Amino acid sequence: MKADPVRLLALDLLVQVSGGALLDPLLDQALDNLEAPRSRAFLAELVRGSIQWRERYRQVLNSFVARKFPDDERLLQLLYLSLHQLLGLDGVAPFAAIHQAGEVCRVRVSEKQVGFVNGVLQAVRRELLPESDNDDRNTGPDLRAREERMRPLFAELESDPVRWLSAWYSHPQWLVKGWLDRFGRSQTEAICAANNQRPPLFFHVLEPADVQQLTRDLEEAGCSVVPAGGSGGLKALNRIGRHPLREILERFGSLLVQDITVQEATAWLLDARVNLAADGDQAESRLWALDMCAAPGGKTVRLAARWQSDFPVAAMDNRPARVALLRDTLNRTGLGGIQVIMGDGLVPPLAAGSCAGVLLDGPCSGTGVLRHHPEGRWQMPRRSPRRNGRLLTQLAENAADLLAPGGLLMYATCSLEQP
Repeated sequence: MKADPVRLLALDLLVQVSGGALLDPLLDQALDNLEAPRSRAFLAELVRGSIQWRERYRQVLNSFVARKFPDDERLLQLLYLSLHQLLGLDGVAPFAAIHQAGEVCRVRVSEKQVGFVNGVLQAVRRELLPESDNDDRNTGPDLRAREERMRPLFAELESDPVRWLSAWYSHPQWLVKGWLDRFGRSQTEAICAANNQRPPLFFHVLEPADVQQLTRDLEEAGCSVVPAGGSGGLKALNRIGRHPLREILERFGSLLVQDITVQEATAWLLDARVNLAADGDQAESRLWALDMCAAPGGKTVRLAARWQSDFPVAAMDNRPARVALLRDTLNRTGLGGIQVIMGDGLVPPLAAGSCAGVLLDGPCSGTGVLRHHPEGRWQMPRRSPRRNGRLLTQLAENAADLLAPGGLLMYATCSLEQP
């Protein structure tokens, strides 16, 4: 049996991400080149899961690798990829995962390493998979039983909460230590566990669309939803592939994909009201409502829906690719009249005192949304919170300078860290 093209592709992506590449654009391009929905779903799970759980799998490997730990990055990523199939997936037969590991090793690593890979994975299979999982006819493994069998491999770390939490929940030690110092053991463990949960898909329905009618339309399109959060929030009950989701968004311009926490924060921010000191409607009409770091544009369209009747709305970002993403969102949702600006909030292209309100959701470490970006936990430099804290401080000061007297600064961040 030849090496599975999907597994070969997964290994290639893992190696690129381990070298510092961003996952989403690489994965998006790879998924576009696969026709079968099952292959697309399998590739996404292989890559995201192998990245997310790599520290847990590294501790497992420590117990089964007798010789020097692999320093070949392709070999190491292949082991993570294979362990995820054995220990983290519920639809891959163990014999198939191990056989394919050998075939992929021949193609992408070395013929000489096939025996090593097979020996390690067979040992993992014997020790960690319940007997029912070792029946090659069974493709419905008990993932909870697998976790229980793994736990003794982490016992040596239990005296050190930082190392244990880092290994078991697969997070960088420096990040875990900071959370332990601030939040304590119980809350840190809850944060780590939440970061490893698959994020549900949430929509926001833009006014004045009818939420109930759109719910029925989505049902007909194969997407079951229920109300979630505040007004206009919907939660998808079934998993939706990337391509069907793209079709749904193109069909229904009033829909945004927006996490429920972002929806609630945005609604809270936009509920505030300006208290301008300027005299007369004519003075107020010259003021802008600005989304300072606007891409991909979800908050911009909600800002426009709430403020556009009173003030012209401007949306700004500082890179061509992000401005293009912003324009795509505005075009899809059909909101006209929004001024798109390519500019840097550190040197704003608007005059001081020219804004009635500024929405600032600036660049941060993103530790509050790690479940959406599994590579983020590994690629984030330790200095990131402090560096981004200084950047956000400067952006907030510049945003305040743009406000007219009595104007409103709306600030949001998706980071848990203190600068």
